[in-house]
Amino acid sequence: MNIVLVGLVVLGGIGVLIIAAAGVIGLRQPSRRIYRHDTVVFAAVRQDDPALRLAAPDALWRSTAQFTLIGEGEPYWTHYLILPPETHALAALREDPAVLDLFVAEVELTSIPAIALGVLRLRHRLGLTRRPAGPLPTMLDTIAGRRELLPTIEAIARAQAQPDGPVAMINFLDYHARAKGDAVDGRASYLRYGREAFKAVHAVGGQFLFAGTIAAVLARPRSADWQAPWDDLAAMIYPDPTAIFAMEQIPAYRRALGERDAGLKRTRVIATRSG
Repeated sequence: MNIVLVGLVVLGGIGVLIIAAAGVIGLRQPSRRIYRHDTVVFAAVRQDDPALRLAAPDALWRSTAQFTLIGEGEPYWTHYLILPPETHALAALREDPAVLDLFVAEVELTSIPAIALGVLRLRHRLGLTRRPAGPLPTMLDTIAGRRELLPTIEAIARAQAQPDGPVAMINFLDYHARAKGDAVDGRASYLRYGREAFKAVHAVGGQFLFAGTIAAVLARPRSADWQAPWDDLAAMIYPDPTAIFAMEQIPAYRRALGERDAGLKRTRVIATRSG
């Protein structure tokens, strides 16, 4: 066996190990519990005491609102749940006197291969992608994009004042029927942005949680401000509340912001903590 052949065998073995490692890491991502299902039930709950834990023993994931990143005012919903399609928790939520308002939607999950998540996570762990070291923005003029789709100065300050620890950013997405200046619908334009955002999230140390299309609304909120329809829901987990701002310093992500602006009619992004 010559040296070239030995080298090829060694490289092949390394490649197999890398693929195997990425697969294992991908299967251990927080999204995998949710992605046991093709469809899930998403519930946004307003409760009179945010400290109370909701009765949903079959929840695949749950979180409590912390602050509004994009949008106006304090978070309206206090709790968020992702439930299996056959959940029995909805009846209890509807009957709970502590629940002041409720939005429930059936969500068809966007397929994301576990190996893809594993590769992105492994790249970050190996130092092949890193969180940019530049300063965090303190003024909106340093952030590109439509102002109504950006955090306010107050939201940036609120994020910087939060304690360290992972946060999940829940995105409510409403698309234009047609992207501005493009002959495709708003979702297609936003998804082009989403591909770069997906990579940027992992580059700063974040992880994918879920994304999907609202197939049916099972409980409409009483709040007039939240009755207008949403198209999609998505959530990413960041290692800390300010990691999302570091994405602005990644050139490919920054270039993709025009696609986000063209595709989105409106959005709200709420920072939450698991539990």
